[in-house]
Amino acid sequence: MYNFNERLTKLISFDKIRVCKIMEIVQYSFIFLILILFSAKILNNYYFTLFSYENEINRKNNSNEKKNSIFYLFWVCLKDTIIIIILLFYLRKIALLFPSLPSLIVPSFKENTTIDLSIHIALVFVFLEFIPEYKKKIDELKERVY
Repeated sequence: MYNFNERLTKLISFDKIRVCKIMEIVQYSFIFLILILFSAKILNNYYFTLFSYENEINRKNNSNEKKNSIFYLFWVCLKDTIIIIILLFYLRKIALLFPSLPSLIVPSFKENTTIDLSIHIALVFVFLEFIPEYKKKIDELKERVY
C-alpha cells in the first residue's frame, strides 16, 4: 500500500547503495562520453562527409528524381538512423566491457542498475548533439512533414 513517509525516506536516504548508484552513474557517464566523442568524430569525418545533406540532394538531382521528394528524404533519414542505432548498440556493448567499480568495492551492490539512465541521457541526447549533419536532415524532414 502507498505510504508517503516510506517513499520520502527512501527518496532522501543516502546509504552505501545510493552512493554506489551515484558512483556508477558517474563512471558510465564518463565512459559513454569518451565513446561518444570518439565515435561522433569518426561519423562526422567519414560517414557524414560522404553522405552529407548536400551530397544526398546532389546525388538525387543527378539521378533525375523529383527534387523535393519527401520519400527520398525519409529514406536518407532512415538509413542514417539505422547506422546510428547500430553504432549505439555497439557503444553500449563496449561500455559494458568495463566492470562496475562500485560492485567491486561493495560486493552487495547489484551492478549495472543505473546503466539505462546513463545510456538514455548520454547516448541519445548528447550523442545526437555531436552529429550536426544528422540533425540537419531530421530538421528538414520535420519541416516538410509539418
